[in-house]
This record gives sequence, C-alpha cells and structure tokens, in this order.
Amino acid sequence: MIIILALEDEPKRFGDLKRCIGDVTQSVLTENLRGLQRDGYLTRTVDPGPPVAVSYELTPLGRGLLEMLKPLVFWSHEQMGEVRQHRMHYDREQDSRS
Repeated sequence: MIIILALEDEPKRFGDLKRCIGDVTQSVLTENLRGLQRDGYLTRTVDPGPPVAVSYELTPLGRGLLEMLKPLVFWSHEQMGEVRQHRMHYDREQDSRS
C-alpha cells in the first residue's frame, strides 16, 4: 500500500521511494517492487544514463488500486484519535497486569 501511495504523483527512482517510505531495507523494498511489477501494478524503466537511472511508475491497474486505497487511508487517518485511546487503554491494562 505504501509504495502505491508513494507513486501517486509521479514516477520515482528507487532512492526517492526508499526515502519516502522510511524505515525499510533495500532488499524488502526491492522484493515488494518486483512483486508489484510482476502483478502489473507498476512499471520499471531503466534509463541507461550515464548514470543508469531506474524509475517506477504506476500502471493503469496500479492507478485503479490507488483510487481504492485512498478512501481507506483517509478513513484510517480520521480514526487515529480513537485508535490512540484504545492503545492507551490497552497499555494501561497490560502495565497493571505486570
């Protein structure tokens, strides 16, 4: 989901995606990008350079998925206050059991 959302506005190079996503290893990001490419959600373009530049872009199928994900992201953002309350309640209960 995060990769699809990160590619919403424009194609991105690998390093840009890694910075946008944050705490992800290179191997995990590579594995996920290959899976999304294999499934047809994004394309991988290699510009021979120099220097060689690889970029990723959503396909029409990926854009369709993006449109389905956006309402979920908006909804989850709206629920964060309630989620925080539940987390605090849960953490207090766990601390009292220790």
